[in-house]
Amino acid sequence: MKKVLVLGMAFALSGCAIYDAITMAKFDNHEYAMVNDIRSTVVVARPHCGTSEEKPMVQQLYVQSLTLKNYSQYIPKNDPTIKMTSELHEIVQGLHNKYQGQESVSAAYCNLKLNLIEKNAEVMQRSIGGKPR
Repeated sequence: MKKVLVLGMAFALSGCAIYDAITMAKFDNHEYAMVNDIRSTVVVARPHCGTSEEKPMVQQLYVQSLTLKNYSQYIPKNDPTIKMTSELHEIVQGLHNKYQGQESVSAAYCNLKLNLIEKNAEVMQRSIGGKPR
């Protein structure tokens, strides 16, 4: 009786994993590459925080995050990624808005925002990279 119960539980648990794999969007290397581009831009931009050279890099981050958000928006079965891309874009948009009408913002604010963007992008890469192929 115990063997039947254990086998039944094992089958039920593996069934959940199979269901998740079927209902989840597949790995998208373009989506993954776009998140990587955002992380890379942050790394390049960070040394320029507090300078006038930062503004064009923030503009580039804004376009990259908007492109990622728009790209992932209508991929079927992609709800978790859609939510993450929207949240990442909101963070980038906050930094972008701060630069509107100003040549530069404080280096501390810039670094905090860029660190937050990088950490979120890293989490997204792990999530997108972990999708079934």
